Amino acid sequence: MTDDPRTPDPSGAAAAAARLPAGTARRLARQLKDLAEPVRLRLLSMVVASGHEGIRAGELSAAFALTKPTVSHHLKVLGEAGLVARERSGTQIIYRSTPVAQRLHTVLSRFSRPDPSGAPAVGDAHEGLRSVLDELGIEERAERPPWPRRAAADRPLPGLLDPEDLLDRVQERLTIRFSGMFSPETVQRYLRDSYEMLSHSAAVTAHLPAVTERFAAERLTAIAQRDGIADKTVPEVLFVCVLNAGRSQIAAALLRHLAGDRVQIRSAGSAPAEGIDPMVDEVMAEVGIDLCTEFPKPLTDEIVHSADIVVTMGCGDACPVYPGKRYLDWQIPDPAGQSRPVVRRVRDEIDGRIRAELLPDLLG
Repeated sequence: MTDDPRTPDPSGAAAAAARLPAGTARRLARQLKDLAEPVRLRLLSMVVASGHEGIRAGELSAAFALTKPTVSHHLKVLGEAGLVARERSGTQIIYRSTPVAQRLHTVLSRFSRPDPSGAPAVGDAHEGLRSVLDELGIEERAERPPWPRRAAADRPLPGLLDPEDLLDRVQERLTIRFSGMFSPETVQRYLRDSYEMLSHSAAVTAHLPAVTERFAAERLTAIAQRDGIADKTVPEVLFVCVLNAGRSQIAAALLRHLAGDRVQIRSAGSAPAEGIDPMVDEVMAEVGIDLCTEFPKPLTDEIVHSADIVVTMGCGDACPVYPGKRYLDWQIPDPAGQSRPVVRRVRDEIDGRIRAELLPDLLG
């Protein structure tokens, strides 16, 4: 048996560290494939180097003497890989690197320079792969200390925790939960669709698989009730506003607080925000209601179709209209960006409308 530390030991920690979950391997393969183009990798390095300020496509074109369409194509590929985010600033489009790209770029840059610590050269294929996997924090958890005991620098970056593995587990749970109602293929389709919808507005992707499970379950339940596959035992109310970060969240939370499980309550937004408005969260906490588990959700056809009462607040014509439902349009100011007293008044006005216009019919 050789003493060469570079010799793979299938039974040891090195082999364990190299075992990748299937979803993680697929994601890394896609991202590395997208970066396996010199110009694209250099473009990413410039976007990463631009930091929080970001960089315009025109600056990238000038730096590399490339046409704008060529740069735009490469940036689109990097965006689809989750490595670059674009944001409009006036008439300009600003590109910024994502946390995933920053960590990945830092790790990959080690291949271009020797390790000052004297560790084995990254050019060695076996050691190089192990080094990258260790840096990305995606090795087998059994070989590492439990999460609370790990130093902050050792913890996997949330954006690098592969969603594919988590979504596979979510799919298994939902398939069991809706067994006899929907085929595994239908569950998978709505789960993936829900994930894509939420990913467009989610601010923290680390929690995306968890909230996707809730959202997909709501949609599947609504379809089952709409199609008569599952019984509807209580009346259902849907609150809709634009961002699903203020008014509709306040209304859903207040009605849930007042009616409990005697009413099925949902909320949605025609253009969901990244998260609940912080001031809304604070003024709801003042009355003993915690919104920490809530999140903005997009408005979907089946959610509207399943509701008995639809209450809209400033979303215009975004909400589809179906016969046989009760529609209420509440003209209530948007609390976004408002002071605490203003948001309190919004909360109290919604509370009064719920008590006067909904509770008498819902609870009889």
